[in-house]
Amino acid sequence: MTADLPSREPWLTGPSSVRRRQWPFLTVLVGVLLGLAVVVVLDRFRRGTILMAASVVFGAWMRALLPTERAGLLQVRSRGIDVVTLLVLGVGLTVLALVVPPPS
Repeated sequence: MTADLPSREPWLTGPSSVRRRQWPFLTVLVGVLLGLAVVVVLDRFRRGTILMAASVVFGAWMRALLPTERAGLLQVRSRGIDVVTLLVLGVGLTVLALVVPPPS
């Protein structure tokens, strides 16, 4: 049986610490959700998709620049694979936004 030992770093526990440690991922998630809201609520497909693409490309930029221990949930594989994957998704969303014709 183990006793509950106090954490040496109390800032690592609790819901606010999750936001503090995962801010890169949460930033990308908020951008993607805002883009999705623009598509669904405002019926602006191109603008919303460009916003989603910009958020994903911003995530690639953060994954490339932040140290591994600070990247949070943006870190899935190695840094190179993560950055390339996010860039491909961001560029793909941008192409999709620009290629799909507006409704007639």
